[in-house]
Amino acid sequence: MASHLGKKIQAAVLASALLLPASGAFANDWSKSQSRTKGTVIGAVAGALLGGKKGAVVGAAVGNGVQYARHKTSHRHKRHYKYVSRNGHYYRHYY
Repeated sequence: MASHLGKKIQAAVLASALLLPASGAFANDWSKSQSRTKGTVIGAVAGALLGGKKGAVVGAAVGNGVQYARHKTSHRHKRHYKYVSRNGHYYRHYY
């Protein structure tokens, strides 16, 4: 009887361990507005609500593509400056 109970406990522990997500699932920074993973997940959920499994795949691809495009265009603006001497001190002059 003890071994049967032990097997049930082991099965319960294994089942609960499989229900918990891996630590890599928490590695994404969900606070970033341009996260590609976040865009993929939101697109997949929206696509699944509208079109089932095929809609989820299409929605994930579209969400990932949108975030890719947003990410590429947001890093184009570079802050240009030069150092200007005033009263013996150097200051950044932005232009």
